[in-house]
Amino acid sequence: MNVKEALGQRIKILRHKIGYTQERFAEAIGVAPRHISRIENGINSPSVETLGRIASVLGVELKELFNFPYMETEEYLRRDIKTILDNLDYENLKLAYKVLNEMFR
Repeated sequence: MNVKEALGQRIKILRHKIGYTQERFAEAIGVAPRHISRIENGINSPSVETLGRIASVLGVELKELFNFPYMETEEYLRRDIKTILDNLDYENLKLAYKVLNEMFR
């Protein structure tokens, strides 16, 4: 995982913690929802100004957005997988189940 991807994942996790959808989060920081999606997926890098607004809305210091060392721990991976699964609708949850079931039989 590169820095852009790690930053995107970190923002997504923190956004989920405050219970914001991408649309609500985008509105709060003054960008388009598609931009948030592209940041969280590691496609786009936010500007310094946008990073400042992101940190402010998330209620964290800017440096907290770059706190990545935890990402390789078993606890983090389990928590992140749970967060992802918890946010899926029923149809995508069924799809995730099928994929995981096939991968780890």
